Amino acid sequence: MIISDRLRCVLFDVDGTIAETEAHAHLPAFNLAFAEAGLSWRWSREDYRRLLKTAGGFERLLRHAEESGADPDALHDRLRQVHQAKNRHFAAILASGAVPARKGLRELVMALARNNIAWGVVTTTSRANWDALWACTLQPLVFPEPAVVVCGEEVAAKKPDPEAYQLALERLALPAIRCAAIEDSRNGLLAGRLAGLPVVIVKSEFFADERFDEAAMVVTELDQLLPLVVSGARGDRARA
Repeated sequence: MIISDRLRCVLFDVDGTIAETEAHAHLPAFNLAFAEAGLSWRWSREDYRRLLKTAGGFERLLRHAEESGADPDALHDRLRQVHQAKNRHFAAILASGAVPARKGLRELVMALARNNIAWGVVTTTSRANWDALWACTLQPLVFPEPAVVVCGEEVAAKKPDPEAYQLALERLALPAIRCAAIEDSRNGLLAGRLAGLPVVIVKSEFFADERFDEAAMVVTELDQLLPLVVSGARGDRARA
């Protein structure tokens, strides 16, 4: 990520990027919802790692149904209810304080703000999940409001399709050259690049071993990006 006077907004993915929600909230919430619905399904960490190749929680349910030999169409309404229950359990897990923001997130967002660079959210997760993360994990840390939030219900095609990023750019009224993205998965990387954005990868629990050849940079934690914000801002002042 190049911090310069051209950059106006950094767009963050949510799950795995802002917080390690996949293993510590989504997965247990799915299994709680299965039990509540009387389904015999139970997803292990390896099951979930594989299913994460499919973007979107409801879409993962449909994929698992098909792989299990069930008819996804026949189960559609029931799985929609399971997904709603999963989101309710997800919110409860976050409310318990079990999932903190990733190391360096607040410091990075505040450093961007000090340099007149906004932040936004582009995710394929649901609005309800984002609202829970915002209320339970981010707001208590006194975060500035994101300039834009795009969630999974607002697009017809999820990552790696670029639609979510394109919608964010449209709402911001900014060209891609004025923005950058931070992602943790190859699907997210491809979505950002197809929208014309430079993409920084922060490695996460489930996606660390994916290929990130197209990334502008790969880091293990968000706090590794802080020196770039400082040095970039100094460079801009020197050129002014």
